[in-house]
Amino acid sequence: MRLASLAGAVALVATSVVPATASAQPGGVAATCNIDPNSPKELAILSLTYQRARTATTPEVRKKALSEMMKELDTKPERFAKNLGGYNYMLSQTLSLWALEPGIGVMPTRGAIGLVTSPEQPYDLVAHLDSSFNRIVAALPTCANEVSQLRQNDAWLALTRRALDASNANQLDSAGYYAVRSLTLSRESPYPHYVLANVANARKETAAAMGHWKAVIATAGTDTTYRELKSSSLYYLAMSQLETAQGLKGDEQKAMAKEASANLKTIFTTSPDGLEAGNVMNSWADAVKLAGEGDGTAAYADVLAQPSKYNDFTLTMAGVIAARVNKADDAIKFFEAATKKNPNSRDALNNLASAYYGKDQFTKMIEPATALAAIDPNNFDAWMFYAYSAQGLAKATKLPAERKAWTDSLVKYQTKAEALPVKVQIQGFQHNAQNASLILGLEQVTATGGPYPVTVEFLDAAGAVVASGTETVTTMKKGEKKSVTVKATGANIVAYRYKPLK
Repeated sequence: MRLASLAGAVALVATSVVPATASAQPGGVAATCNIDPNSPKELAILSLTYQRARTATTPEVRKKALSEMMKELDTKPERFAKNLGGYNYMLSQTLSLWALEPGIGVMPTRGAIGLVTSPEQPYDLVAHLDSSFNRIVAALPTCANEVSQLRQNDAWLALTRRALDASNANQLDSAGYYAVRSLTLSRESPYPHYVLANVANARKETAAAMGHWKAVIATAGTDTTYRELKSSSLYYLAMSQLETAQGLKGDEQKAMAKEASANLKTIFTTSPDGLEAGNVMNSWADAVKLAGEGDGTAAYADVLAQPSKYNDFTLTMAGVIAARVNKADDAIKFFEAATKKNPNSRDALNNLASAYYGKDQFTKMIEPATALAAIDPNNFDAWMFYAYSAQGLAKATKLPAERKAWTDSLVKYQTKAEALPVKVQIQGFQHNAQNASLILGLEQVTATGGPYPVTVEFLDAAGAVVASGTETVTTMKKGEKKSVTVKATGANIVAYRYKPLK
């Protein structure tokens, strides 16, 4: 399961200064967080040096100022024992700027950042920055909330962006490294967890991936900024839980399937009109059965009660669920509703004709078969539906002339189906707000044929042509199979039809 890209997804504000503020305390009493960076006087001087570093116009000036600060902060730190909060605050600000300095990285040598003792030893900027934040809270417990905000500073933001960029580039080692470093500074953002879920999933470490998706959901909370991230994480979590449950047995399977079922239900009920709602409902039905909570029809209960609320794909998928558990009447209702919603829905028409056949409603088969043959003319089954309908009607009638007429129709359409020079199977149809693509699988039935110009017209719900495209399939030998993808750009595409291949 490949995760969606998060390029450009981070929109965060980095905190660089913590003012004196009031933090809410139990009982309604407000305790003041007051970090003083100006006492003793040595710290006040360092504050001025820090401002010089922040406003420096050249790297040389900035590095010189930061090096001076690190040397001073590392020399006789006991001088600042009476103001450990202020001391560690100033240290955290200095380390944050060093972490952003080009060419320094997060693991420079001590000497590279101005420390005199053991200059060749590595210095973990992130770990020391984390420690400085912890020491601020230890010295000033009332500043816990403010320090939590302070942790999401420019250094943290840079690490998070690096993690996201590496993840989008499929650089798993780098993505995981920077995401972990980001979490070291702050665990209150969902982005690092999403990256780590991506990394774990790519490495097939499903349990770890599920843990991080849960963390995404928890840290996102009710913040609407993270709505899309939270939704996708819930989907990936639910699908992973279902996949995991399918490989388990007994109570373990039921427990995991129940978690998947609950999450899939949440997704479906939250976005019943989404393009993927039908697939989510289908997975929900599978989870319900694995959990031992029924035959899966509970997943489509609302669809049956309010069919007009759902799109044709969801209605069609509900029909498929019903057909699987022999709820033929429910299946027919769903397929009929789908064809009313979208008269050119290939899958709905195909399934409706098949469902009518299963109920011996041979006359009713003709209408969906006719519509199906018009949009999918090289579909062997589309023409055979006519033959099956005629066969059923021939057996049902007691009139010899009528039986002969239906038998002649049977032979006619069976012959037409078998005479198709090339059979077509629909292998995939995708569409969104602006684009659509159709994948067709071609199989040469007769002797060598082609080349075949495959022309597809993409339709809106009313059947009007929104866009079209043509791709040519080269000459094929008998029995040879090829796939072709036809793409188009246009709004409100929900269906398609292609011109007959002769």
